Amino acid sequence: MTAEARKRQVVEVTLGLIAKHGLRGATMSRIAAGAGIRQASLYTHFSSRRAILLAALDVVYEKIYASRETPTNENSLERLRQMCDHHLELWAAQGEQHHAHLLLEFIAGARSEGLREILAEKHLASIEQFAQVVKDGQAEGKIPGTVDPEQVAWLITGWAFAGDVSHLMGFRAFLEPNISVHWLDVVFASFTQNLTAQGSDPAECG
Repeated sequence: MTAEARKRQVVEVTLGLIAKHGLRGATMSRIAAGAGIRQASLYTHFSSRRAILLAALDVVYEKIYASRETPTNENSLERLRQMCDHHLELWAAQGEQHHAHLLLEFIAGARSEGLREILAEKHLASIEQFAQVVKDGQAEGKIPGTVDPEQVAWLITGWAFAGDVSHLMGFRAFLEPNISVHWLDVVFASFTQNLTAQGSDPAECG
C-alpha cells in the first residue's frame, strides 16, 4: 500500500470511529487496530492524533461541498434551492451515514480536542459559499439586490442544522414535506417575495 493510500485508509478508519464513538473514542490504539498497523506506524504518516483529526475534518468538509454540487446551469436561485433539496435527499438515502452526523460529532467534541477555532473557520467558509450563490443570483437579477446574502446563508444553515439535529435524534418526521419543505419554502419566500413586484431586471433588483 502506498503512503497516500495508507493515509486515506487511516482517515477513513478515523471517520468510522468518530461516527461510532465520537471524537474521544477515536483513540490512536483504535485507529491503528482499524487500519491493521502498529500504533507507532501512525506517526510515519501523521505527526499526531490532532493531525489525523484535522485530516478527517477536511474530508467531512469535502463531503459537504460535494453534496452541494448541482446539475443546473440555469440560474443561481435555482442552484441554491437544489443545494437544499439535495441535503434532504441525502438524509433520506443515507441516514446516519450522512456527513452531517460526522460534523455534529466534531462540533460536540471540538472544545475538548482544541478544534473549535479551526472548525469555526471551516464552517464560516462553508456558509460563505451559500452567500456567494446569493450574490451571484443578485447579479443575475434572480434575487433582489436589497437582500443581505449573509443573512440568507445563515437562514439556510439554520434550516439545515435543525434538520440534522432532528434526524440524528430520531425525529425522521423532519423529512416529511409538511415540515422540511414547508420551512424551506418559508426561508426562500423571505428573500424572493419581492421578485414579482420588482421584475427580473437586474437594475430593478439591484
